[in-house]
Amino acid sequence: MKIFFTITALLLLPVVSFAYNPIVAEPPQAYEVIAIEGDPYVQREYLGTLSDFPDMYELTSDVAFTLQVKVRQRASSEAPFGLIVVRQNEDDGGVTEVVRLNQPLEEWTKVSDSTLGMKFLEGTALTRDLQPGTYRIEVSSPDNKGDYMLVVGDELVRTGFFSTLADVYTIQRHFGYTPLHMLFSNYLYYLLGIILVSYGIYRTWQYKNTHA
Repeated sequence: MKIFFTITALLLLPVVSFAYNPIVAEPPQAYEVIAIEGDPYVQREYLGTLSDFPDMYELTSDVAFTLQVKVRQRASSEAPFGLIVVRQNEDDGGVTEVVRLNQPLEEWTKVSDSTLGMKFLEGTALTRDLQPGTYRIEVSSPDNKGDYMLVVGDELVRTGFFSTLADVYTIQRHFGYTPLHMLFSNYLYYLLGIILVSYGIYRTWQYKNTHA
């Protein structure tokens, strides 16, 4: 049986894909900021939950950059999330609004993500060229309740097979799905396929050795 697990491991070794980079976003207290760190172009999925107040994200850049953000929510959601981007003033400590996006729910796009095994409502991507400085992104909804995914950046990261499975589980769990929903992810089917191929190779090897 050891040879079976060895074959499976060897088949999984070359499996590297572009996948998710989920971060569970939990502000320490109401209205405290959630820091966005690292390269603003690298895609990250911030998993947030509104509980009677908006969530506020903050990022700082020493160079000019292009901000790219969008919101996803479960396809069954009934209240749209909105985005407001402001720049922190350096002189008076106040803020200046850069852009806001509030779309009625009928203007959101329904998308199906086969890797996650989920359907989402996706808002229009908000893209702005910004100068160096500190910016805040507010995520809100009419009643400030509900789960959402704030997608920042668009350069996908490479990750291993099992890391992707863990990320799929994290995202599904955030949106209230049970572990059984992993069965709807096509990534799990890939794993099952590898196991079947490994077992077939193992049985062939075992047959040849016993009938040699």
